[in-house]
Amino acid sequence: MTHRKSAYVLLAAAPLVPCGQALAEGGDQTLPLVLVEDQERREGDDAPPPYSRFAMPASVEATQTFTQEDIAAIRPRDVYDLIEGSLGMTITRQGARVHNFAYSRGDDVGIILDGVYLTQTEARRVLGDLAPELIQSIRFVRDSTVLTIAPLMGFGSAAAGSPNQGFILIETRHAQPGKDTAELRASYASYDTWKASGFAAQSWLDGHANLSAGYLHTESGGKADWNNGYVGNSVMANGGYDDSGFSVGASVYVNRAARDIQRAMGTYTGKTKYPVSGPTPKGVLDKNVWVYDPMDTTVFSANAARHWNAAHTTALLYGWTEAEGTRYAYTTTQDRAKVTGNEAKDWAQEWNLSHTIAGERNTFKVGAQSLDWYQLTEGQDTPRREQLYGYYLTDEYRISPAWSVDMALRTDRKQVLKGGDKYLSNGREVRLSDGDWSDDATAASLGTAWQIDPVFRVSARYSYNRTPTPDVLTTVDDAALPAEVRSRYELGLEARVNPALALTLTPFYYDIQDAKVAVGTLTRDSDGHPIIDPSTGQETSLTIYDAADRVRKGLELNLSGRFADDAFGYELGWTAFADDEEDGENGSEFPDNKYSARLDWRHGPWNSTLSLLKVDPYLSYGYVVGDFTTVNLSVARRFDHGITVTVFGQNLTDEQYGTNNKGYPATANWGVLRDVGATYGVEVAVVF
Repeated sequence: MTHRKSAYVLLAAAPLVPCGQALAEGGDQTLPLVLVEDQERREGDDAPPPYSRFAMPASVEATQTFTQEDIAAIRPRDVYDLIEGSLGMTITRQGARVHNFAYSRGDDVGIILDGVYLTQTEARRVLGDLAPELIQSIRFVRDSTVLTIAPLMGFGSAAAGSPNQGFILIETRHAQPGKDTAELRASYASYDTWKASGFAAQSWLDGHANLSAGYLHTESGGKADWNNGYVGNSVMANGGYDDSGFSVGASVYVNRAARDIQRAMGTYTGKTKYPVSGPTPKGVLDKNVWVYDPMDTTVFSANAARHWNAAHTTALLYGWTEAEGTRYAYTTTQDRAKVTGNEAKDWAQEWNLSHTIAGERNTFKVGAQSLDWYQLTEGQDTPRREQLYGYYLTDEYRISPAWSVDMALRTDRKQVLKGGDKYLSNGREVRLSDGDWSDDATAASLGTAWQIDPVFRVSARYSYNRTPTPDVLTTVDDAALPAEVRSRYELGLEARVNPALALTLTPFYYDIQDAKVAVGTLTRDSDGHPIIDPSTGQETSLTIYDAADRVRKGLELNLSGRFADDAFGYELGWTAFADDEEDGENGSEFPDNKYSARLDWRHGPWNSTLSLLKVDPYLSYGYVVGDFTTVNLSVARRFDHGITVTVFGQNLTDEQYGTNNKGYPATANWGVLRDVGATYGVEVAVVF
C-alpha cells in the first residue's frame, strides 16, 4: 500500500463499497481520478466483499478504521482507549462486572468480534479482556442505518428499544497475502505491568490457504490500594481457504484471566444516610473490594461461502461466544477467604445465512439471522434465555459510475424462553415473561451517494425504526404505551483536495417518538400489599415505565492528510452532540464536544506518534465528570535484524479523570472510577 493510499484509507475513510467495481470496469471515463482513488480505497483496508453482511453501501460515510499499525502507534492501554479516541464514540467506565459501556450518538453501539455479534451483556465483559496487541483492525461505523449487521432489539431488558446506533467491527490478527511473518514482543510499564506476546502467520497454495496464531501474557500489580491488578493469558488462531468457487474460514479467541475491580473515588459531600450503604466521602476510596477470579472468555466463528458463478454467492456464518467468571464481592473490613464466590455466565449462539446477487450495476442481498442468548447473573438462581429471529434484504443500484441509490428492510421477532422481566399484571399479580413472544420490530432505510467530481462527494441516508412496546412492562396506571418510532437522518460530505488535506463531515438528526423511560419504582400492588417475586417468594420492586419523545443531533468532522514527502501526517477530529434530555439526572449523559488529534512523524529508522483527546465536562448523577485532556506519545527506532525499540508515555497530562458517577443517589453513592494518571513504558519487538 502506498503512503498516499494509506492516508486516504485511514484518515478520510468513506469507502464506495459497491460502486468501485462498476467504476473500474467501465462507464463514464470523464472522471479518471475518481476511478483510480475509488478502486484503491475499496481494495485497500481489507474492504469486505459484496456478499459479506458487513459490506457497506456507498451512502455510508460515517466510518473510521484503525489498522494494526495504527494501534501499535497509538499505544492504547485497552480497547476502550481506542474507542474513546474515535469519532462519535463515547466510553463510560463504570467498573462493576467490568461493565464499560460504548456509546455512539447517545445510544448503545453493537460490537462485532471476528464476525460474531456480541450481545450487550457479553460485550461489557469481553471487551475489557480483548488485547489490543492481537487486533488486526477496528472499524467504527457510526451510521445507525446499516440493517444487515445486527438485530433491531436488545437482550436482557424489556425496555431496550432500538439498541444499535452504530457498530464497532473488530478483527483479530490474521495472515496477510504475501506477508508471512513471525514476531516476538515484550514490554514493561508503570505499576509493574508486564506483557509478552508472539504471533505467526503463514500462507500456502499461492495465498489461497492461510493460518495464523498468537499468544499474549499480561500481568499488572496495579496502583497501590486502588484494587486494579490484572493477570491474563490470551490465545488466538484463525485460518481459511479461498478460491474462485468456494471459501471457508474459522477463528477462535480465548482469554483466561483474573481481574480486580477498581475502587471508585468518593464524591459525596452531604449528610444524608442512604438505606442500602453509606455514601463514600469525596476523595476517599470506596470500601468495596471486588475480584473476578476467574474471568474467562471464548469467541469462536466459522464461515463458508459458495460462489456459484460471478454474480451469485451464498454465505453462512456461525458464531459462539461465552463469558463466565466468579465474583468475590467484599469490603475492606472483610476477609476474602471467608467470602463465597458468585458465578456468572453469558453465552450466545448466532447463525447468519445470506444470498447475494452482484451484477455490474446492481447488488441485491437477502438474509436471515438467529441469535440464542443465555445469562446467569451473579447472585441469581434463575438464568435468562431469549431467542431472536431476523430477516433482511438490501439492494443497491448504480445509476452511473458516480451516482448510486440503496435501500434496506429488516424485521425481527424475539421470544423470552426463561427468566424474563417481572411485571405487575392487572395491578396485582406479578408475572415472569417466560414464553412470551414480542411483536415484530421493523426498520427501513434509504440512501444515496454522488461523486460530484474527483474532489467532492456527498451522501444522504434516512431510516425508520419501529420497536414495539413489550407486554411485560409495568407502566403508570397500567397504561398501554405505543411503539417506539425513530426517524434518523444522516448526511455525508467529503472533500479530497490533495494528499495534504482530506475532509469528511457527517451531521445527523434523530427524532425519537415514545422512547421507554424509567419514571420510578413500585413496591406495593394496587391493594397496598408488598410485591412478591413469584420465583423466590421474596419481596421485590418493579421499575415503572412511561413514554417520552427525544431529539438527538450532532456532527462529526475529520481533517487529515500527509505532507513533507510523506514524513508528516495528521488527523484532527471533532464530535458535537446534543439532546433534549435533562442533563445529569441518570448517569448516562455524554459530553457536548469531544476533540481528538493524531500527529505522526517518520524519518529513516525513526517514527513517532503523538495523540491527544479533549473531552468537555458533563454531569453524571449531578456530579461533573469528563473535563479532561490526555496526551499519549510513542517514539520508536528500528535496528538491524528486525529489532524495534519503542518508548511510550500515556496520559502525560496526568489527569485522573472520570466518565461516570457510580451509584444511584436514591439508594447509594460510591463515587467515580478514576484514571490512574500518567504511565510510562518500553517495548522491544523482533520481527523474523
